[in-house]
Amino acid sequence: MATRVRVESNGFGTDIDARRDLGMPDTNFPAAAVELRHGRSRLRFDYVRIGYSGDQTVTRTVVFGGREYTGGTRVISDLEVRHLQLGWSYQFIDVHEGFFRLGPLAEINGFLLRGSLAAPSLSLQRAEDLKVGLPTIGALMTIQPHRAIEISAQLAGLKVGDYGSFVGSDAALKVRPWKHLVLTAGYRTFNLNARVSPDFAHIRLGGPFVGAGLRF
Repeated sequence: MATRVRVESNGFGTDIDARRDLGMPDTNFPAAAVELRHGRSRLRFDYVRIGYSGDQTVTRTVVFGGREYTGGTRVISDLEVRHLQLGWSYQFIDVHEGFFRLGPLAEINGFLLRGSLAAPSLSLQRAEDLKVGLPTIGALMTIQPHRAIEISAQLAGLKVGDYGSFVGSDAALKVRPWKHLVLTAGYRTFNLNARVSPDFAHIRLGGPFVGAGLRF
């Protein structure tokens, strides 16, 4: 995990490294998805909640939302990101009746971010919210060597001027051991740069995932 957050007030703020400055460790986070398929088209909605917390004595002075947390102070911190994504793809390339498919992917992404820092000894507490919407475009590829096995890979991203950028990728293996049960394992990356003046957030994540779902 590489996460940087900055919240300014009257032009004052510090770039805060979530792991180094606040002691936020790596953690798992839940996700849910609903997917509809018709022919070569796919419509998918994803919801991911990313949450981190830390409790550490800061080794340098940081300024968050106009509040100064001096070095040597115990700081309790929380960071939450809610990611909502609606994506549509059309795999116009279809080889051997679905064995290999490839096509463009378009997504709309919404990010709801909330960060808070508290220093009990100084009676300081500050919470800030950041809301960002970003579109992305890319491609989706699927390989289906067996009717019960599907391998997929997708990559999408876009930079929107000074407002920010988002790049996400996903590689997965889906196995259907039973008619309605689907088991999934793969690897996912998440790279968000968002700026709503005077605030900005840079969050970069990556790691394996597993899941299970129902197919009708």
